Parts: sequence; C-alpha cells; structure tokens
Amino acid sequence: MSQAIGRNTGVPEVTRASGQWRVNWAFTILEAVLWIWSILVCVPYWARYDSDYAYGWAVPFGMFFFLWRRLGAQDAAFWQRCGEEGQGTWRLSPWLLAIPGLGLFPLEVYREEYSQSGIVLWGINLAKIAFSMAGAWWLGGRRLLVITLFPLLFFLTAVPWPAKIAQPFQQSLMIGVAGVVSETLLWLSVPVSTEGAVLHLSRGTVGIVEACSGIRSLQSVLMMALAVGELLWISTARRVALVALAIFLALASNFARTLTLCWIVEHQGNEAMHSAHDLVGNIAMYSLYGVVFLGGLWLARGAKDIWPRKDAGSWRERIGMLSWGHVPDFRPLLGVTLAMFAGVHVWYGVLQWKARPQTKPQFAALMGSDSGNAKQEFDPAVWAQLGATDGAVIDRKVVDAPLGRVSVHHLFWRPSAMSRTALHHRPDVCMPGSGWKQEGAVGETEIAIDGHPLRFMVFHFSRGDTRALLVWNVMRNGQTVDFDFSDKFTSLPEKYGMLPTDRHMLGVELVSCFVPYQKGEPPLDIARRELPKCFRFEPYAPHR
Repeated sequence: MSQAIGRNTGVPEVTRASGQWRVNWAFTILEAVLWIWSILVCVPYWARYDSDYAYGWAVPFGMFFFLWRRLGAQDAAFWQRCGEEGQGTWRLSPWLLAIPGLGLFPLEVYREEYSQSGIVLWGINLAKIAFSMAGAWWLGGRRLLVITLFPLLFFLTAVPWPAKIAQPFQQSLMIGVAGVVSETLLWLSVPVSTEGAVLHLSRGTVGIVEACSGIRSLQSVLMMALAVGELLWISTARRVALVALAIFLALASNFARTLTLCWIVEHQGNEAMHSAHDLVGNIAMYSLYGVVFLGGLWLARGAKDIWPRKDAGSWRERIGMLSWGHVPDFRPLLGVTLAMFAGVHVWYGVLQWKARPQTKPQFAALMGSDSGNAKQEFDPAVWAQLGATDGAVIDRKVVDAPLGRVSVHHLFWRPSAMSRTALHHRPDVCMPGSGWKQEGAVGETEIAIDGHPLRFMVFHFSRGDTRALLVWNVMRNGQTVDFDFSDKFTSLPEKYGMLPTDRHMLGVELVSCFVPYQKGEPPLDIARRELPKCFRFEPYAPHR
C-alpha cells in the first residue's frame, strides 16, 4: 500500500481501513437505484421508439469507462486530499431528505402515462446527475467534483430531446436541407421544385422525412465528438474545435446524401433511388464517423495518455479514503423511493390485469374492382417511423372532386411499445414537414360509417397554389380521443393526472380523408360522402 495512505489526515486510520464507505450503505444503494432508473427510462427510445437514439446503448458504457479511467489515473495523494476536502453535511432530520422521494410517485406516473415524455426524461436525468454531483462534493469536495463532471454530463447525450425542441428543429432541418439541395440542383441545371421538405424532379420526388432530416447524424456525431475528445484526452480548446467540426460535417454529410439521392432520381428514377437509399445513408453515416475520429486523432497530437495507476492502492482503499462522514443519512429516502416505485408499478400491474385492450382494427378497407378504391403502398421510411401494426393508403378517383381524387389513410396500433407514441402523429405536427401550412382553427364534423356516426376533426392546409381539406379521427379502444390543438407541440391530448390509468395499454386506430382543391369552398361534403365508401366498420366492444 502507498505510504500516503498511512498519513495522519484527521480521519482515524482504523476507520479508513475498515472500509468506511460501507457505513452509509443507503447512499451507495440509492446512487445505484437512481442510475438504473435513469438508464431504463431511456432504453425504450434507444430500442424502439426512435431510431435516432439507437447510439444511446453505447453511452452508459462510455460514461462508466471514462469515470473509471479518470479516477483510476489519480495518485494516492489525490484520494487523501479528497478525504480532507469533502464538504458539508446534513444536520437536520434525515426524514426531511425523504420528502423528495414522495415526488417520485407522480413523476413515474407521468412518465408511464405520457409515453416517455422528453421533458420528464430530462427532469429525471438532470436530477440524477445533480444527486451524483452532490455526492462527489460530499465525498471529495471540488477536486472530486471536477474529475467526475464530464463523465456524468456525457450521459445527457443519450437523453431524448423534448418534443417542443426536437420537432421544430427537425422540421427546420428538413426544409432547410431541401432548400439548399434545390438551389444546388438548379445551379447544376437540374430542374427541381420544392414544396416544404419535398423535392419534385422530372422523374420522381424525394421527400425528406424526420429520420432523414439530419438530426440523427447531428445527435450521434455530437456524442461521438465528445467521446473521441475524452478518449484521446484532447485539450479543452481542441475538444470545442472537434465538436464544431463534427456539427459542420454532419450538416454537410446530410446535404451530400440528399443531393446524391436526388441525382439518382433524376437520372435513374424513383425505383433506383429506393434501392440505393439505405446504402447511400450508411456510407454517409459511417464516413462521417470515420472523418470525425481521424479529426480527433489529428487534434490529439502531443496529448498525453491517461490510464489507471497501480501505485495508489486498491480501489477499496481509495474509496475508503473519501469523506464518507460528510454524507447524510439516506436510509429514509431510500425506503420512500423504493416504496414509491413499488406502489406505482403494483397499481399498473392491477390495471393491466383488468384491461381489455383492442387487438384488431375496427375499420376494414373495401377493395376490389367495383369499389373504386386503389390501395397504395406506404413509403418504407414513413412506415418504419409510424410503427403501426396494420394500415392502408387508399387512392379513390372521384369525378366531382376538385382535383379528381381523394386520399384516405388508415392505421392501427395493437397495444405495444409503438402504440404509446401513436398519438404523436397529428396533422398539425406532421403536415408542415411536407410543406403544408395550416390555416384557420380546427373544426369538427360527423360522418356515419356503416350506420355508426363518428366524430372527425377538420383541418385546412395550403401549399403554394393548392389547398386541402383533411378530416381526421383517432380512437383508443374504440373511443374518439379529444385533443387540445391550441398548442401545436403538445404531444398527447390528456391533461396531467397524478393517478395511474390504463390508457397507454390500449389499442389505437386512426383514419383520415384528404381532399386537395385550388379554388372555392372546402369540399367537406365530398369527404363526408366518399370516406364511408372506403371502409367497413365494426365497433370495438370492450365488454367491461
């Protein structure tokens, strides 16, 4: 053992040798429980909800590796000074510390009910990081806090952005990329017109959806730039330069990818573009990672390397030297925290046992030569983003329709991870990504299908010289869902409630009718007349 460990530091050596960190076992367990919670609440996004965050799986491993390497590289004197400099203690009743645990009940309910709300996830993770930073301050003062700060904050690169930030930013990127690519194609003498994020070329169209907006490469390359800077132990100024370079390259990579796909459409057609879509995307993405890593290697010239030392004693000895006497008694808070988690999920378990979810659609498309309906295929990228169990796009020719046709959509989500995010797909949120601008307030109308009156929302849009009317209905377990359309980026319709419900365990079904026109009054009568000709309807009966 290093001689530094045996010096008189004001803390009894026998206490250090006995492993004083074990005394406050509640703090250690609470730290582990909260980190597990922070990671688990993000896993659904990494695994299912949003492929933009698939890189998140690597972030916790990177965080713990960077933490292990930074702490392991410190000498025995560092750990001794940490033990001397640990700050503060809690002098009031430890039961006062347990009060925040009571807030976990509504917070966990809100997270479950509102399908991984980005604001809630950021609240959970910021609170967790703040708790870890306070722990570092208690255990080792400013010295330990500074060492652990970057690994703790690095985890935030894997936390999904709140919808109020992500959706406007995504749409701005989509429209911005389309505009720059359009100008470049015109400069190259390629005829093209742009409607929002859709590029119309002579042999086809290229639509930039959310997954292709560039936000995926921007998010992942930001994480990678920070990781490379830490891995290669680059100076702070050079890390800032690497992050700036990564952001520029991400935007340039997405521009090059979209331009390439447009070039393929113009010279080989839509089918060739769809065949090359994934290959072009993968080349752009992995080339971007490679260039960022090479840029990091270039900026790391002359940087020293750090790795764990072997002359500072064992990890048990190092941890035992920290100022554990300054850590408050967290046993009441740990007990309340575990009780709150158990209470929420036992309640949800009972609700799930009692639920009678809709597992098959109420609407069945009417097809055949005498129906006048022609089934169209969903765009693969759009279908993957929706994650629906079943669906159909129906193109219906209508003689007296303003532009000779109407378009009908039907989607059904069986209860699953994806059904929790189904209600995010709203016309006032999604249509602007295709260049449509919403006009006026949202109205209502009633349309009878197979003799069953259903309530539909009525939207009005415009794009260039074309206008459009959209009637839209979404149901959960056969009941129409009411939305508050006053806030465009309110992800879900329900008001916040502190008690668990079974609504996120139920099936979701959506049907809409889109009627484009150019002049005159909105053709609401045509939508009301033609939509019932597209479906059979059998209402869902939960039999509760």
